[in-house]
Amino acid sequence: MQKRGLYCWMTVAVLCAWGGLSPVSAHAQWVAEGQAPEGRWTAGFRAGFSPLTQEMFAFSDTSVGPVLNFMGMYGINKWMNVGFMLEYNRHGVSTEGTQDIGTVNTVSLLPTVEFRPGRYGRLIPYGSAGMGVNVNSLSQDNPSKRNVGTLSTPNTFAFRLAGGVDYPLSDKWALNTEVAWKRNRGGLESNGADAGSFDASSINILFGVKYTFR
Repeated sequence: MQKRGLYCWMTVAVLCAWGGLSPVSAHAQWVAEGQAPEGRWTAGFRAGFSPLTQEMFAFSDTSVGPVLNFMGMYGINKWMNVGFMLEYNRHGVSTEGTQDIGTVNTVSLLPTVEFRPGRYGRLIPYGSAGMGVNVNSLSQDNPSKRNVGTLSTPNTFAFRLAGGVDYPLSDKWALNTEVAWKRNRGGLESNGADAGSFDASSINILFGVKYTFR
């Protein structure tokens, strides 16, 4: 129930953020014309929060952690950008709120494709997909090591789907908000032996700025 309530409030926050970027005119219409900056590079920095979509380990609780995102995209035509994304997630994990296990840090390296089908007033929506690798590391607390052994989380396959909105401030600068789902699941080891699986797949909610080089 707590997770459902959290997701509900996060959805409301994102919708309010999208609506708060600009009061789109009632006369604005959808323009089906590609909005990618053809032949130009765009750099972006976003930050936000990242709840997991499930338990990371069996019988565990995971905190809503921060997420940082850096991206560089190149417009190959007016419809599509291609580029690279670097994303960092951090989550604290415990045994259902009783004993801390430690902190899981993830750095995701993601070649990414972005599709920009048009605009609605000054709002420019887009969708993106990326595949790459999640580099996971677990900073485990000493009491947890004594109880369950030394846990290790491997590097895993990363798959990321996202949708977002840009609001241009000028021909170079734009505000941005984005919601993404990222896959991060694999095996778990304790003292080098199989200990089941872990799943750090997350919903990432991001806010930031972009700069297009002209």
